Amino acid sequence: MNIGAAGTASGLDINSMVNKIVDAERAPKEARINERRDNVDVSISAYGKLKSSLNDMKFMMADFRRNHTLSARSVSSDNSDILTASASHEAIPGKYSVKVEQLAQPHKIVSGTFDEEEKMGAGKLAISLGATQFDVEIPEDESEILDVVRLINRHPSNTGVLASVIKDDVGARLVLSADKSGEANNIKVRVDAPVASTLQKFGFNPNNNINSMSEMQKAEDAKVVIDGLAVVTSDTNTIEDAIKGVDLNLVALTDSAKAEGEATKNKDVLVDVGYDRNAVGGAIEQFVNAYNQFYTTSRELGKFDPETQEKGPLVGDSIIRTVDNQLRAVFSTPIEGAPESVTTLSELGITTTMEGRLEIDYDMLDKQLEKNFADVGEFFSSRDGFARKVEDLIHAHTGITGSIKGRQDSLNDQITRLNSEQTKLDRRMESVQKRTHDQFTAMDSAMGQMKSQLNSMMSMMPQ
Repeated sequence: MNIGAAGTASGLDINSMVNKIVDAERAPKEARINERRDNVDVSISAYGKLKSSLNDMKFMMADFRRNHTLSARSVSSDNSDILTASASHEAIPGKYSVKVEQLAQPHKIVSGTFDEEEKMGAGKLAISLGATQFDVEIPEDESEILDVVRLINRHPSNTGVLASVIKDDVGARLVLSADKSGEANNIKVRVDAPVASTLQKFGFNPNNNINSMSEMQKAEDAKVVIDGLAVVTSDTNTIEDAIKGVDLNLVALTDSAKAEGEATKNKDVLVDVGYDRNAVGGAIEQFVNAYNQFYTTSRELGKFDPETQEKGPLVGDSIIRTVDNQLRAVFSTPIEGAPESVTTLSELGITTTMEGRLEIDYDMLDKQLEKNFADVGEFFSSRDGFARKVEDLIHAHTGITGSIKGRQDSLNDQITRLNSEQTKLDRRMESVQKRTHDQFTAMDSAMGQMKSQLNSMMSMMPQ
């Protein structure tokens, strides 16, 4: 910071001299603060990397536990043009024959023709969809067909009836469509208007033989027959849990299937439910990779090379050693209450190498998945199973009250103190700069006075 101009009496550059003096005093103190801040920043980043590598495992264990990842089922349909299927972990493996006899569809009705520019007059339409009803009041000055459509579609109590207008060579027609499929979602319209009103064209009751509007599409439930015996219906084209843990998504009727251009009658769809061994094996492999990534990260952060003296930012930190030892203990200790066929990782073919990483004996893992699939899922995902133990162990270090969070909080406190030291240093240097500048200014003034006196004396001496 410059204060004032360069000296004029002495000819000295006061600002430059003051800045050099202040910088010489500031530099070593500021360098120490910056060095300490850099070291703290490196440590904060290191703990962040360690925490992230551990949380990858923790979140994976939570997924194993909550989403039954290790109890996955596979499901296939031999004719996806007729239906597709999805299965939860509760699905019972087996083959099921499914015939789609009827698809769910929404109700749709259409009126007779009329002049679209005609004013229909005042009246009321009581419109029902299933068990719900809303009343549409039609005023005299808003009684053209587009007004009626707008009043229906924008009615605040409309429960799912869509009004529209179609035109043909004869005239305009009002169409009412339900947004819900199923037999229980029929549309009804009761008209309250003068007998001669065009609004009378919009009355409809599916229970009546004679109606002003006609049915374009009947409201129907979906219907399937499973294994030739069980008849199941649904108001949508998704049949849920008729086969335990399986949802059937219906696309077309069984009799609509085509084979080389010919209609195929009564060709049921085969739905095959099984254990998804590939998915479960892949999930276990991801867990092993996650631990090995943590192992690599922790070794890099805590390394020390006696030859080069190179060291990681967390060298000597007890957290790394503690977490690793605790994880190894869980890996090798039998899980209490686990199935007899799988009580430890080693029984799945997962062991620790001499270096400290995990490795998989895939032959052994495949055999377990083939013979004891359900037991593998139980080992990982039960209430007090392997996944829960690893998750809880890691959370004790990465959670908001965990050991890593405690170290990070301590380091952040150090950053706050260093920032405070920097602020104090800046204020002190401002004071030093002002005091030094004042001293140089006073010296410059004194030199100016001396120079003036000398010049005065010289002028009085004889030439």
